[in-house]
Amino acid sequence: MLFYDLPLIDHIMNKTKSSTTFINNETVYDFLFIGLGAGNSLILLSLLKRGLISNKKIAVVEPTKKNTNDKTYCFWASPNDSIVNDLKPIISHYYTAIEVNGSPSQNIEKQPYYFIKSIDLYEHIINKLVNEDIPILSFYADTIISVDEIYHLNTSGGTLKSKFIFDSRTPPYSQLSSNEIYLNQSFYGLHIKCEKPVFLKDSFEMMNFNVDQSDFTQFFYTLPFSSKESLIELTRFGSEKIDLDYAKKILDKKIKAEYGSYEIVAEESGCIPMTSYQHPKNDFQGVLNTGAKANLIKPSTGYGFKNMYNFASIVSDNIYNENFKPFNQISLHKKSRFRFYDILLLTILLKWPKKGKKIFTNLFKSQNIYTIFLFLDEKTTVGQELKIFASLPIFTFIKSLFIHLKKTNGLRYLFSFVSVLIYFIIHYYSNVTSLNFGYFLIIIGLLLVGIPHGSVDHLLKIENKSSLFQFILKYLLLIIFYFLIWHYFPLFSIIFFILYSSFHFGESELEEMGINLNSISIYIRSFLIGLSILLFIIFTHLNESIEVISKIGGLENIKLYTNELIMFKIPLSLISLVYLSCEFLLFKKGGFLMLILILIVGCKMPLILAFSLYFICQHSLNAWGHLKLKLHINSIPLYKKALPYLIGALSLFLALFIFDFIGLFDLYRLQADGFIFLACISLPHVILMHLFYKKKVLEN
Repeated sequence: MLFYDLPLIDHIMNKTKSSTTFINNETVYDFLFIGLGAGNSLILLSLLKRGLISNKKIAVVEPTKKNTNDKTYCFWASPNDSIVNDLKPIISHYYTAIEVNGSPSQNIEKQPYYFIKSIDLYEHIINKLVNEDIPILSFYADTIISVDEIYHLNTSGGTLKSKFIFDSRTPPYSQLSSNEIYLNQSFYGLHIKCEKPVFLKDSFEMMNFNVDQSDFTQFFYTLPFSSKESLIELTRFGSEKIDLDYAKKILDKKIKAEYGSYEIVAEESGCIPMTSYQHPKNDFQGVLNTGAKANLIKPSTGYGFKNMYNFASIVSDNIYNENFKPFNQISLHKKSRFRFYDILLLTILLKWPKKGKKIFTNLFKSQNIYTIFLFLDEKTTVGQELKIFASLPIFTFIKSLFIHLKKTNGLRYLFSFVSVLIYFIIHYYSNVTSLNFGYFLIIIGLLLVGIPHGSVDHLLKIENKSSLFQFILKYLLLIIFYFLIWHYFPLFSIIFFILYSSFHFGESELEEMGINLNSISIYIRSFLIGLSILLFIIFTHLNESIEVISKIGGLENIKLYTNELIMFKIPLSLISLVYLSCEFLLFKKGGFLMLILILIVGCKMPLILAFSLYFICQHSLNAWGHLKLKLHINSIPLYKKALPYLIGALSLFLALFIFDFIGLFDLYRLQADGFIFLACISLPHVILMHLFYKKKVLEN
């Protein structure tokens, strides 16, 4: 934050005093802006430039006076780019040469580095707002509610009404999940004036790592304003913010050693979040998130001003074309692979902060500066990106990739599809060997997570009124009761199993997608998702499914309806797949795509392998993750708690296997008995998991 004693501050303050300071409850604004930072200021400038303000009722809610130079905005661009032409009146300096870590200066005349003081941006936009009679209301914004498609903003001065709202408030990052990365780009700088001409005013130094890293990534950043004046910052990428006293000592030592005596014109300090977290779209269709809240800050660098300018152009295009539905979905298109690159770098800066110096040094040493600018603007080709990464410490990025895959379930999907690939390779040469390989993996998967995820139900007791013994007794009685139902009413039992399993499987998928299970419509969706999963598996393996079901006592006659059921094989399989694909397009989450791929791959495998592939690699691992997150227990301690009940379940299944083996052994009969066994032990588990998920919603 730069603090200057400038005459224009009073000039700005006088203009803001002319702004409206009361609220007319009858006024319904066309556009309401919450905050007058860079994001909203650039949108207002874009609307003004295109004449979209005329005949509109507009107001800005901004509690601060905007009378200090609290930020510095920098960006690189071609001199002919619209951002340069539009903001030329407030660009106070630009640089045509760059240095990095003491290396020789590089010419950047084709894309100079531009510098804007935030105080100049504020004065510029406030002048225009005053000229347009647009009020700046000095209130604190609070909650937004929707009433008959009009949005009511509660403020410290009353309620404002508007058709559309631009919300630049950034929510706190205090409740990020363990999968998200959060670092601070903290800095402290001095605007100094030296006695002698020691700076090249047209050349800036982007990163100089000639400073002790102190278990962080730290560097100096130098922006000269003349031959005697410059801004010199110490910047830190790390989990801890930079200590100001520490930074002052480091800067003082550097400046005296390199430039001699100096006087301080102004000080600067601040912090920019570097995070993998993506702010969601606003829940209200007429409320658009802007600024950092619109995910316009690049996580790995902290640059965002050019993104905000481009976003403002997109917003004004939509308004010019009267494209207001859905207004909250307006966004700056960004290629997902660059977010992936950002996450890899953030992981390295978090886990191995000292590696940052080598990475950034190699990057600028090995690549053309314009290529780097393109890369940071996310405009490079994949070929260019491969060359960039080839120049960086590859093993560090591989370790970062491993951590990322582990966090995002990518590692388990990778293992799953490698295992499936091996299965199909073996199957090409030997069907029997591939089956044995598949059964071996099933056993391992069931022991590691398939059965254990249902063996910690005693930890899910919603009420602690009963003892553990009473809980286990009730649990077993419910299993026995359902087993008897299977014996006397098999048709009802199998239909009931499909119904509650569908709901359970779908509920787990929605939980994985981050959907709150808090309404009837969501419950219906969870049921349809789970039903589609089961129907797809059953009808793509219809003959095997009929064979297994026919081994259940009382359901032998199902074979008589084989021809009738075959008529529904392709239609139901396709309908199920299409519905799941539609849900994927709605979610746009990688985990749901993996679910669909797992189901499709399973089509070419036997029934038991196809179902186990879904049950273990998708459902059980998802549920295991939910248990760890909600119970705040890591995998090994959680597995230890599951172990006694896992042994009990295995003992029962082993007894069932021996019973089948002593008689006339029949694989389909064993699968049928295993199916009934699974159905019986899963019923109380499904009930408890539903209460577990529901309780999570209530706690939120």
